[in-house]
Amino acid sequence: MFIRLIILFIFIFTNGCSSINLKNEPASNDIIFLKAKSFLDNNKFEKAKSNFLQILDSEKGSELALLSHLYLGYSYYGLKNYDESIYNFNYYSMFSKDIMKIEDSQFMKSKCVYKMTLPFKNDQTQTFLAISTIQEFLDNFPTSKYGYEINTMITSLRNKISKKYYETGRLYMKMKSYNAAKYYFDLVIDDYYDTKYYSEAKISYIFNYILMDDYEGAVIYYNENKDSFDFEAKEEANYILSKYKHKIGLSGYYRLYR
Repeated sequence: MFIRLIILFIFIFTNGCSSINLKNEPASNDIIFLKAKSFLDNNKFEKAKSNFLQILDSEKGSELALLSHLYLGYSYYGLKNYDESIYNFNYYSMFSKDIMKIEDSQFMKSKCVYKMTLPFKNDQTQTFLAISTIQEFLDNFPTSKYGYEINTMITSLRNKISKKYYETGRLYMKMKSYNAAKYYFDLVIDDYYDTKYYSEAKISYIFNYILMDDYEGAVIYYNENKDSFDFEAKEEANYILSKYKHKIGLSGYYRLYR
């Protein structure tokens, strides 16, 4: 009986110690990855980031580490840290052989550069860079499943730049720098014909002539270009040519400064 108690004690002690050791063992990177992915799926971006970084600290060059770069990119995107997000998406794209996930990562890179652009009143260098980056994505993935979203982003960015030029032209009109105003309206008309400021620039071009006391120039410009005016633009152009034939008046200055 005594011997049986000793055997039972040894058995309980041995198994108890095993359980304790298992509980104290650090989780494997596979488990950490699954936990991090769960955090990401539930929009817990900071926790996801920390876990993916933990994997990268302990693994170098593995498939799990590479995949962690991809999802780290998503985590940083959720945290609005677009520079770090771009770095991780680019890293994944350079070393991955999974073309579908590369497409995903480069699309997310496009979203990052789009988010980093500034309002039209600011310098638009970043906007030009974003258009170039997004166009590169379209060149690499011409039949992408993200085609609609990519084209929507490009349209939005082109509208932003054309608005910048259009409003700059209007500013020069107010400053009576009429040739400078024409320069910026020409930029919109020549390069941003697919934006909503195309018609506005042509209307302003006519008004600019009138402000220069060159009514004849306004008429000539309209007659030479009226075929490119849509219906509403033609109506407005004819209204301006009729309304301000002899003088600008109060309504003309209101139009200028509105």
